[in-house]
Amino acid sequence: MKQLVLYHNCCPLMNCKARILFFPWLLCFFLLMISPSRSDTDTLAQGQELKDGDNLFSASGLFKLGFFKPGHANTSYLGIWYNANNEKAVWVANRDTPIFGNSGTLRVDDHGNLKLSYSQGDSIVLYSVQAASNTSAVLLDTGNFVLRELNPDGSIKQELWQSFDSPSDTLLPKMKLGINKKSGLSWSLTSWISDEVPALGSFTLGMDPNGRNQMAIWWRGNIYWNSGPWENSLVKMFDKFSDYRFSYISNENETYFTYAVSKDITIFPRLTLNEKGEMLVFLPDSTFPQVSCSTSAPTLRAGCVEQKLPKCRSPRDKFVSKMGLMSAYGFTFGKSDNLSLSDCRVLCLKNCSCVAYASTNDDGTGCEIWSKDSSFTEQNRKELRSIFIIDTKIKIWWIWLIIVCGGASTCPLVFSVCYVIWRKKKEEANRSEKMK
Repeated sequence: MKQLVLYHNCCPLMNCKARILFFPWLLCFFLLMISPSRSDTDTLAQGQELKDGDNLFSASGLFKLGFFKPGHANTSYLGIWYNANNEKAVWVANRDTPIFGNSGTLRVDDHGNLKLSYSQGDSIVLYSVQAASNTSAVLLDTGNFVLRELNPDGSIKQELWQSFDSPSDTLLPKMKLGINKKSGLSWSLTSWISDEVPALGSFTLGMDPNGRNQMAIWWRGNIYWNSGPWENSLVKMFDKFSDYRFSYISNENETYFTYAVSKDITIFPRLTLNEKGEMLVFLPDSTFPQVSCSTSAPTLRAGCVEQKLPKCRSPRDKFVSKMGLMSAYGFTFGKSDNLSLSDCRVLCLKNCSCVAYASTNDDGTGCEIWSKDSSFTEQNRKELRSIFIIDTKIKIWWIWLIIVCGGASTCPLVFSVCYVIWRKKKEEANRSEKMK
């Protein structure tokens, strides 16, 4: 097991000639270059710190753990991501407690607690233990970050905590999605609030708690999508992905879904629940949406639960994203509401007078809605935000379609009545002529 090694005072000054001093300094430089540091180890030992800018790497270098700043914010998060592609983090420790600036430090303290510290707030405790004299945290090649208590000989005594038990928005191979029946622990995914902010979002993907062997997505506690039973729907749902092998496990201790990937897979496998409530499966050179209730594609909408709307709205109502300005200020929801763009869309749909909505922040969070007394002016300028306008053309088109279809369905009847009246009048006219 690799350990962090710190070197201090490796080159003490010697009272000798300058040309002789050159050689110790050269040796010092060489030792510093080859000595292990926080950037080439997978383990954080008790009493050591991982500061912002340092990283842990799993044994093969597949995963990396460290601090990151999403988007353009000056706030930091501790996360894990695939080292090679350096994309979005697959796990975030402090989702709702961002750290300002670069002051974050991860530490296994003298009591064995795993905690995040920063300059302007209380520590964030990831795991607290009564007392453990020999603990360390290691990043595994599965992407799992594990806190262990060790025996005096360095062997593993017990695992105290693991990141796989606190998933973010991503399911990695060998992770579980389900319920531990003994401890009551639930393994579920929760979306980011936006693509740039890892705070807890509106959508949750987990196992149906009602005893059915199926997966479900909830939007703020309401059923949004369900997969159907494992034996039928789920097997068919994922059989197109030959590199992914999904399994359903149920016994007296736990019930969960999991998956593995073939050893020769050349991508970075993961299943993600994004901020729109879409379930994404990552394939070579592409990201495939497996579930998307906001689309019209039948295969992606399978299992979607129709949301209740007021009578003034129709499921066919669509919003179009445009760059521009509204003629007046709309109603802005408070920051404490913690709203995503998906939440904002629903709030607009449920308000019969709402004609447009948009995020209030550059990071895609917050919500502002506009009523019918506001008008929109389209302007393609970078400093302007995207505003989602209800497409009145679509509504008018449907109205005309109903009128035309209605007219088409009554035309034969009208023609028949007119023909009968015409024939009757013609016969009466003929009889009148004969009588003359």
